[in-house]
Amino acid sequence: MDEVDFFHSVTSFFTTSAFRNVVVGVGVLVAIVSVVSARAIARKKQSADLLFDSRADKELVNGLRTLAKLHEDSKVNMRSFAQKEGKDLPEAEAIRYVLNHYEYVSVGVQSGIYDEKMLKKGSYNTVVKLYQRAKPYIECVREVSGRATLYQEFQWLAKRWEDSPIVTKKKRR
Repeated sequence: MDEVDFFHSVTSFFTTSAFRNVVVGVGVLVAIVSVVSARAIARKKQSADLLFDSRADKELVNGLRTLAKLHEDSKVNMRSFAQKEGKDLPEAEAIRYVLNHYEYVSVGVQSGIYDEKMLKKGSYNTVVKLYQRAKPYIECVREVSGRATLYQEFQWLAKRWEDSPIVTKKKRR
C-alpha cells in the first residue's frame, strides 16, 4: 500500500457516516454530562444560598426562638395559637412564618431545586425539632380550617429526615 492509498483510505474513513455518527454521539454525550453537572452544581448553590440566607433572616430566627420558648413553657398550649382567639397574636404570626418557610423549602426539595443531602446536613436538627414542637399547632390548624393539606410538605420532610437520621461522624485521632 503506497502513501496515496493509505491517505485515501484514512480520509474515506473520516468521511463515512459511521465516523460522523460516532462524533455526533460523543458530542451529545458530552452535552448531557455537562447539563447534568451544571444542574447539580446549581442545586448545591441554591441550597448553600438558602442556608446562609436563613441565618440572616431575623424573622425566621425570631420565629424559631419563639417556638422553642413556647414549647418549653408548660403553661402554653400550642393549639391555642391555631384557634380563632389566638391566630392574630404575635406568637401565632411567628409560628406561621417559620412553618411557611419550611413548607416552601420542602417543596423545593421535592422539586429538585434544593440538594436534600446538603440541607439535611445543615438543618436536620432544626427541621426535626421544629416539627415536634409545632405538631400540636399543625394538627389544630388543620382541624379548624378543615384543610388536611396544610403544612403537609413540611411534615413529609420532617418525618423523612426523622426516619433516616444523620449519622454521627467518628472522631479522628
